[in-house]
Amino acid sequence: MSDHDMTKKWVKRICLTLVLAFVVTGSSYAETNRVVKQLKVLGTAVIHKKNLADGRQNAVDDALVAAVGRVVMEMLTSETVVRRFQQINDRILAERDNYVLNYRVLTEFVSGTTIRTLVQVNVAADRVSRDLSRLGLALADAVVPRILFMVAERNVMDSGFSYWWGDTSVPGRTISEAAMAAALQATGFDIIDSPDLSSPLGLHVNASEAQMVALAGRLGADVLIAGSATAAAAPNTMGETLKAFEAVVEARAFNVQTAQPIGSTSRKAVVSGQDEVKGGREALAGAGALAGDGLARQVMAAWQQDKDRSAVIEVAVEGTDGHIASFVRLRTAIASLSGVKELKMKSMSADRAVMAVNYQGSTRSLADTVLLKTFSSFGIDIFEVTPEAIRMRLVHR
Repeated sequence: MSDHDMTKKWVKRICLTLVLAFVVTGSSYAETNRVVKQLKVLGTAVIHKKNLADGRQNAVDDALVAAVGRVVMEMLTSETVVRRFQQINDRILAERDNYVLNYRVLTEFVSGTTIRTLVQVNVAADRVSRDLSRLGLALADAVVPRILFMVAERNVMDSGFSYWWGDTSVPGRTISEAAMAAALQATGFDIIDSPDLSSPLGLHVNASEAQMVALAGRLGADVLIAGSATAAAAPNTMGETLKAFEAVVEARAFNVQTAQPIGSTSRKAVVSGQDEVKGGREALAGAGALAGDGLARQVMAAWQQDKDRSAVIEVAVEGTDGHIASFVRLRTAIASLSGVKELKMKSMSADRAVMAVNYQGSTRSLADTVLLKTFSSFGIDIFEVTPEAIRMRLVHR
């Protein structure tokens, strides 16, 4: 082979390598969900030594911090902000440049030694949400939803999809599902393990949304994430050994209680390698991680919005005859639970008490939380949970 041909060959390989690198890095950037919050905020500063330029900049800086702070306040409860203010100040407000995309001074007014500016600020709300989640703040005062995954997966060499709700029992999580679960768990959500089924459920891989949501409800989930993940060999190659593999994850999130969709994503990852199965696994993990990050923000936003839409749940307690003190202790414990906004007595008979509990979450999550409460002189037996009510009885030792 001549030097000229050798040079052409290496140039071709270098160009192909650059193209592969662009596909891997560029796709994730293009598909990132950007959520921008535009606000108009006032900034105030004192003009020292008649230095108007410095005073103006200080007023603008004050407005930028206020804009980021307002976005934080919209994402958290006031109790969380008060309790964790130092951490929010040090890690979010002090790093305001990480979140301010751009700004424009609309007008200003000088009165004596004081300057006020009205500034239009574009804040990257998705970054704020992401970093609050990483600090463990976004769900600090909310009832943590339990998430079930139903994601069918097919790798490069697979003849069909792998999924746990079909005719055969599939142990553990699929690759993409595990990556998505890790992303949501890092955000603070409670992930339900893949069910250990005594016998296969026999549902089709493309079971209807209604069937999947109903199954998620029976398994105690608050949120269902359903979809598919597919890996395949990409057309790009480099030489005779190095190949490209791409995976696509498509998923939707549903509020199990309402059966309404609360998020969706379609993400792709491309990797290079020599082995088809290994390359497919890496691509599936990459696409799953991207999908998990995207859904985490959407589910978080939907769950935060639902915090103020609490429901009144009827809690009936049997076995109270002669054990009023035990019932009062139980009632006090329920009233103090996170997510309980108000508790009222509805009725009291000889051996039964009924309460109305205003709760930010599902009856299943309330029942699970009450079940974890222990008492020295009695226990509780929760024998019925419906979407509107919980039935339990006192069990004395």
